[in-house]
Amino acid sequence: MDFQLHQTHVAYRHLLPKYNIPAEDFYEKLKSEEYLDKAYYEFALVRQLQVNGYPTVLMQVSDAKFYLLARGYTDYDTLKKRIDKVLEEIKIL
Repeated sequence: MDFQLHQTHVAYRHLLPKYNIPAEDFYEKLKSEEYLDKAYYEFALVRQLQVNGYPTVLMQVSDAKFYLLARGYTDYDTLKKRIDKVLEEIKIL
């Protein structure tokens, strides 16, 4: 096992029992081409959406349309108002 793969195993090991995830399944998927492709897709999407910090909250309303709701800490009331505004704008509320 190479160093990077070993570090990945160590990084997630403590989370698996906490979320009742079978270790063998998890590590098999972690090494699979399918999940690697999914990860690269997510990384590209995050870059395209200009997510550059944590937490960032986006609402996806279609395949190609996202609304930025929060960048950084945002209290519940403010976030709720922003969600309601988007839902009203797209006529879901």
